[in-house]
Amino acid sequence: MYRLPPSLRGLLSGIVLGAIFAGVEVVRVSFLMPGGEFHFEVLLLAILLDCGTLGFVGLLVGGLWQLGISLRRRGRRWDTEAAHSRRSRRAVLRWLALGTASVGVGALGLIVVERRGQPAGAPASGEAQAARSFPVSPAGSISSKSTGLAAASPTRSPVAGHPPPSVLLITIDTLRGDQLGSFGNAAMQTPHLDAFAKQGARFFNYQIQEPQTNPSHASIFTGMYPPSNGVRIHMVDKLPDSLATLATVFKGSGYRTAGLYSWMSFDPQYCNFQRGFDVYTDLTVNKPSVLSNPAVAQMSAAYRTAEQYLAVAKAAAHVSGLSGDVEGTAKGRADITTDAAIAQLRAFGNDPFFMWLHYFDPHYPYEPPGSFATMYDPSYTGKFTANMATIQAIINGQIDPKGQDLERLISLYQGEISYLDSQIGRLFTTIDELNLRDQTIVAISGDHGESFADHTLFVIGNDFFHPRSLYNDESRVPFLLRFPPKVSANTIVQAPAQAIDVFATLLDLAGVPVPGQSQGRSLVPLISGSDTGVSRESFALMPDYTFTSIVVPGWKLIQNNATEQRRLYDLAADPGEQHDVFQAHTDLADRLSVRLNGWMKAENIS
Repeated sequence: MYRLPPSLRGLLSGIVLGAIFAGVEVVRVSFLMPGGEFHFEVLLLAILLDCGTLGFVGLLVGGLWQLGISLRRRGRRWDTEAAHSRRSRRAVLRWLALGTASVGVGALGLIVVERRGQPAGAPASGEAQAARSFPVSPAGSISSKSTGLAAASPTRSPVAGHPPPSVLLITIDTLRGDQLGSFGNAAMQTPHLDAFAKQGARFFNYQIQEPQTNPSHASIFTGMYPPSNGVRIHMVDKLPDSLATLATVFKGSGYRTAGLYSWMSFDPQYCNFQRGFDVYTDLTVNKPSVLSNPAVAQMSAAYRTAEQYLAVAKAAAHVSGLSGDVEGTAKGRADITTDAAIAQLRAFGNDPFFMWLHYFDPHYPYEPPGSFATMYDPSYTGKFTANMATIQAIINGQIDPKGQDLERLISLYQGEISYLDSQIGRLFTTIDELNLRDQTIVAISGDHGESFADHTLFVIGNDFFHPRSLYNDESRVPFLLRFPPKVSANTIVQAPAQAIDVFATLLDLAGVPVPGQSQGRSLVPLISGSDTGVSRESFALMPDYTFTSIVVPGWKLIQNNATEQRRLYDLAADPGEQHDVFQAHTDLADRLSVRLNGWMKAENIS
């Protein structure tokens, strides 16, 4: 009876073991992981990676075994030995050919998988709190046309002589709520953003829904919480085509639209945010040229999905450090972002427009140019840097910045913010030069903050940067709104507001109907004073649902859903959230927990 050679037996054994392992991983991701649910593409990725990897290993072992058998027969006649040698060589060549083919098929499969849908997943969790005040020192592009809604005539009739207002939405990456002069930080030099804040409304208790870039933006764009819009995992989950976005709504109302962003996570394959934009342009600097290839870009997105969920891909990512290498070289710069924005404003002419503009500068690595690198710590003489190698070492627990090194790290972060401010000032000047101030709604929002280890308990893992907690270090960001016809200058709002409110607010101010999907509430009544804000509340969550939080006027409750522990903070007396007052206010904490759990139930969070 014919028996398969050892190389093929090894291949088949590896594939069978890989299939079993893939099934175990899919069950874990889909049913055992908090927030998990079954996605076909995760199953296919698991099969391709696990079967491919273990099959290749089995092929290697079988080939070596077969080679060993032939070598042990060297004592036979020369012709017999020669025949076995030829068969051994053929076996090795067959092993190499099959291995190469399996890798090729796996790579092709990743591209196919990426084009099928959007997965969801979650990072690992843990907890551990040290009270410390935040130290402050004294002193190339890709453009693509949208495939979303086609241009249409405005759905409303503008008042005679008054065209519909244009809308400019500016998002700033990693901008903490306490890092602007207009938000109480007297040491920060942000004159242009501070002047802008005084020209309209600023919201002191504005919370994002999740401290990751893509989920936070998805909430702003759709007016929906992450579990509802499907974007919980940064650069993995993608926005469904069925949902309206600010871009699709304004496009459908006759606006010209443009999206200018300065970080690769907004490339379509990572988020699907491009719908509704006439112009959708990546302004990231030093982005690897290979990612301009559509097939490679799709493989990169599939790699991110696999890295998030699957053991083989996680191990490969840890060894290769690929993500960190890209983040260390590719980063948007405020001067290039502002230049592109100014050019786009001029291109719009007199047509009403909706433009989204994203600045990335405050995100690590912190390497502000020129004098901005020493603006907040001019006397530092050490060698501590904030490049990506240092950032990665901090994340991995190899470096724990203290004292002057910690102050230096934060000073470089602050230098990035001041550099951004110097460049965004040019944009504000252009808006005035084009006589757009009175006819343009301008909103500025952070997408999340940065921890700098202000809290080390009740967090996920090593919370030195983000996204690891729901404390205000990461969840509270600035929100500024200017529209002279309807927003009075120097308006200060203390009531809770949240990122999902931006969707309804911008449409409300522009006179465009708000789609029924919106879970947020327009902030216009808070600005006008018709809403006192006493019934306002904000909800936030971590992507794996380990932590959720609720903010009401004056109070914040953070809940660990894995351990059922809770932390309560008096925001008026303790804005830094350093003193848990749960034991002193258990009745209030219980009432807030009921409201938080009710929201979780409505969002299908378990």
